[in-house]
Amino acid sequence: MNEIYNIKYVDAFYIDSSYGINKKLGKTKLFTHEAYGYVQKNKDNIVITFIKEKTASLERINKKNDLVKGLIIPDTAILSESLKFKTDAIEKISLRSYISVVWRDVVFVSNEPRYDCSLMYTEGFLFRVEKDHIVIKNPETIRTYPKPIKNHPSEKPLFYIIPKSFIKEIVEIK
Repeated sequence: MNEIYNIKYVDAFYIDSSYGINKKLGKTKLFTHEAYGYVQKNKDNIVITFIKEKTASLERINKKNDLVKGLIIPDTAILSESLKFKTDAIEKISLRSYISVVWRDVVFVSNEPRYDCSLMYTEGFLFRVEKDHIVIKNPETIRTYPKPIKNHPSEKPLFYIIPKSFIKEIVEIK
């Protein structure tokens, strides 16, 4: 755990009104992000610590000590995992259907005793399905874990692009 690793991962993102309200959405793709740090797996999360104290990482996690500064990403966000991920439930839903999606999100932490990803809930219209992500139009998104529950982002976006590998549940709302 004293080696620094280079982790390549994907993340969800949104497109807000600064894009242009009447502008058509072109091709979408997930962007590859890179993080360098000390890496520890915690259940289905990957903890990447940028600044490390002398305390052993596993000991810190078990004691729920503050993570000095780092990222917590779903284990399915790792580039090699996200490319092979498939969600059969999406194929049963028609485009333009109103849907709800429960998904895990990447988190940046600083001086917090936190070692797990945020859980998000999004409702909106299924606009596009790509091999590795979905696009939701007119989404309403809240962070449901950890408390307090709050809107994310605070201003309503036009579109949300969510990696399929982040999705825990997706259903059509009739």
